[in-house]
Amino acid sequence: MNSFRNAVVLLTGADGDIGKAFIDELLKRDVAKIYLTGINIEQLSTLASHNPDTLFPSLLDVTDSNQIKIFCSSHKDINLLINNAGIELKSDFLNQKAHEYAQLEMNINYIGVVNLTNELIPTLKSNSNAAIINILSIASLCVIKRLSTYCASKMATHIFTQSIREDLNKYNIRVFGIYPGYIDSRMSADVDYDKISPATLVKNICDDIDLNKFNIFPDPMSIAFKNSNKLTIDYM
Repeated sequence: MNSFRNAVVLLTGADGDIGKAFIDELLKRDVAKIYLTGINIEQLSTLASHNPDTLFPSLLDVTDSNQIKIFCSSHKDINLLINNAGIELKSDFLNQKAHEYAQLEMNINYIGVVNLTNELIPTLKSNSNAAIINILSIASLCVIKRLSTYCASKMATHIFTQSIREDLNKYNIRVFGIYPGYIDSRMSADVDYDKISPATLVKNICDDIDLNKFNIFPDPMSIAFKNSNKLTIDYM
């Protein structure tokens, strides 16, 4: 199926490396409109200026409940939500500031996703071909000690993703969880490992969504992890 043609997309974290790759790929797939959201309105406006008929910048801090309510109440045409905004503070739990880092990562990577998704569900219910795409990580499924606070936030969002999938199926809203490995982006600039480019990553994600794969491992590292029998992501 074609999940993207004529879609109206809400993309969070649109000014990041993965966000920019999503913009390019979604335009190739003939979406009708993309709401580019994030906290840097100047950069979002610059991105939107390249295709002003399709790209619409908007300030949206996913930790701000009031901003979320206002945005969702005034944008009723969205049928595709891409929860892409995220932060990684590279901390283990024994860091003296671990509680501060964990709180910020949870607020952006988990609570913000839950809040925005729930506020948008009435709109998604009313529009056809609706879907939610949550950008997670293999760190959602294992412990990487130097990133343990980040892993906790992503694991929480993994559980959220798996939980709402069955609940929203009766409303014909598809829910996708995306579990990449290391990506050649600013977030992983300090990692010496074979990394997939954001453009290839996003193309693979979109191809798998069109194949209706709900748990997507879009790169060699994540596929190897999936095949290692180290995880179970379905209901127990």
